[in-house]
Formats: sequence, C-alpha cells, structure tokens
Amino acid sequence: MTTKLPYSKETPETIQSMFGNIAKDYDRGNAVLSFSMHRIWNAALVREVTQNQPHGTLLDLCAGTGDIGYQYLKKAKGKGHVILLDFCEQMLGCAQEKASELELNKEQVQFVQADAQEIPLDDNSVDAITVAYGIRNVKEPSKCIAEAFRVLRPGGTFGILELTRPHNPLMKLGHSAYLKTVLPLLGKMVASDQEAYEYLCNSIHNFISPHEMEQIMMEKGFRSTHQRPLMGGVATIVTGMKPGGKRVEPKRAFDFFTNSNKESPLQKSMLVLREYDSRIRRRSLIVQ
Repeated sequence: MTTKLPYSKETPETIQSMFGNIAKDYDRGNAVLSFSMHRIWNAALVREVTQNQPHGTLLDLCAGTGDIGYQYLKKAKGKGHVILLDFCEQMLGCAQEKASELELNKEQVQFVQADAQEIPLDDNSVDAITVAYGIRNVKEPSKCIAEAFRVLRPGGTFGILELTRPHNPLMKLGHSAYLKTVLPLLGKMVASDQEAYEYLCNSIHNFISPHEMEQIMMEKGFRSTHQRPLMGGVATIVTGMKPGGKRVEPKRAFDFFTNSNKESPLQKSMLVLREYDSRIRRRSLIVQ
C-alpha cells in the first residue's frame, strides 16, 4: 500500500496532485473563502501590470483556472493575447473549459503546462507577467522571479498578488484565527480535500513577507518596485518594471473605485508628490 506524502512545496509533485484534486472546486472555494474579494484583487492586479502595455501579450504564471488572463482580455477589449501557464493539467483543463464558454480562440489565449521556474518562452517575449496566489507554492520563488525577468520585454511590468499577513496587531490576531479555524472548516464544506486547505493556510503563515518579495525582485533586476496592501494587508500586490521603458506610476486605491476622469486638487497634489518621489528614487538607484 502506497503512503500518501504530505503536501509540501519541497516535493512539487504533491502540490501538483493537490491542485488536481481541488481543480473543479477551486473557483467556488476562492469565492467562499475570500468572500468574493478575490475578484476585486484580481482586477487591481491586471490594472497594475497594464499601465504601460494595455494591449500586448500577458503571461500569467500559476494561472489556475485562468481568471487573471480572462480579466486581462476583458480589459483589453479584444486587442490582447494571453498565455496561461500552470504545471497542473486539471487546472488548465478548467481554464480551457472557461475559454470555450467565453468563445475565445487560439489567437487570444494559449495554454502551457510547465514549471514557473523554467518558463519555456524566449527572452524578452511578453509585455506583462502576473502570478496570483501561486508564488508561495513554488519551490524556489527567486527562480520564478528571475525567469519572469528573462522573458519580460524591457519596459514591461511583473506583478505578484499574494495572500499575506496584516501588520495591524488586531487584524493580525483575527486573521490568524480565521486561517487556523474558520478557513479549514469552510474548505471542507466547499471541497473534498480538507488537507489541501490546511496546507494553503499554513503556506500563508510560512511564506516570506511582501518586503522580502520586493527585495528579491530588485536583486533579480526589477526597478520601480512598489507594494500595494489590500484590505489592510490580507493580500498584497508587489510590482516591478524591467528597465528599458517608461514607467507609469500605479494609481492609488481610491482611483480604482471611481469612474470619474476628473482630478481633484488633492489628486493633482498627490501626482506631483509621487512624480517628485520617483525622481528621488531614480537618483538613489543611480548613486547606488
């Protein structure tokens, strides 16, 4: 009788098997466990990485069922192209089913089963790269980030969206209790593999901080890096640009929830301050 190995990113085949087991329940699980906030976070990630390249080719790593890629295609209004990369065949199968439902063709979306640490694409071949809720499951995140830098075109943006730990003591306490008690129970209700959700809870606790992720991105060559906490740090977006193109400063949180194109005096003042801050940081990088 074969002994089942515990889920661990140190043995990637166990993580591959885990996602295969929960693939059909994955979207429903995300909606329940995040109270559907993941949809807002996904849209924010897409907006962050497409400031410079709104209609190019997006590579989504650890793509799962394809939500990030399809959000991008919706925003690009038929002018973009998406490559969905995941090492789990069942997850990509779910993504393909969605593509059929959305009536997307091969000119709009491609599916690649591969390891995010060894991306099978040419250097400087995509305009933007995302990885959402996946890098903490990669055995060596630094390899994934280095590969993202390699295949990204100069001027393109790499964005990481990950579940993180809040800094506020009260929020941190409540968040920890939610992960340890509520999340596993909800996971058992929406999926057949409770151990998978217990692993996911532990992976959030044990993963590196957004600051450490940003440091690795800078070490691998990314510049103009930026952190954006969501819901007090329950999730965080970390972005960086590959040098060689013009950087468009990311919009602040209130910009994402307004339909107005008019800028208030406060917004104009903030833009001036951000532009000045960016110049200072660029000078600091040159000095270093």
